[in-house]
Formats: sequence, structure tokens, C-alpha cells
Amino acid sequence: MAEVRIRVPSAIKKDEIITVRTLVAHPMELIQRDANDKVVEKLYNFIHTMIVTFNGREVMRGQLTQAISANPVFSFPLKAGEPGKLTITFEDTTGEKHQGSADIKF
Repeated sequence: MAEVRIRVPSAIKKDEIITVRTLVAHPMELIQRDANDKVVEKLYNFIHTMIVTFNGREVMRGQLTQAISANPVFSFPLKAGEPGKLTITFEDTTGEKHQGSADIKF
């Protein structure tokens, strides 16, 4: 399972818009082609979906491709209207889900 790290500011005020940063340690294998420009058949392992939930409600979903580098880093704004648990889940082409969480506190 890949490691998911999440960084949020240490001091957050109610209704503040914060920047959330996340890193997922994942190889993000690229699709390869042979000398005849045909795709080499194998199960490529890359993240295709990122899901962000806050207190159990989905707040963002992103579709990714194999064109993203290994160990990708993402950042996005989040309005901290209440304290709670922020969870980020990455799904890859092997069917695995990689998840991390952080607490939003005032």
C-alpha cells in the first residue's frame, strides 16, 4: 500500500480558506511502447482517481492519468467551516485504495 501524507496549516480559524497539500508515494508506471509503436501488454500501475472527503462528505473528486510523475503532490483550497476529519483516497489501476487523513482543528 502506498503512503499518503497530508499537510494542513497548524493554526486554522473558523471559515478560513486553507491550502491542503498531499503526497502519495506511488510508482505511477508509464505505458510503454515497443519498437513498432505498439503498447507493451501488462498491467500498468498508476493512480486514476483522487477522492477528498471532509467529515464523511465528498468535497472533491479528480480523474488522473499515467502522465503524472511518480510520487505525485497535489494541493487544493478547502474552506474550514467546522472542525473534523479530512480524508484523501487514491485509487490505482490494480484496484488498491491508498488513504490518508488529517484532523482540522481550530
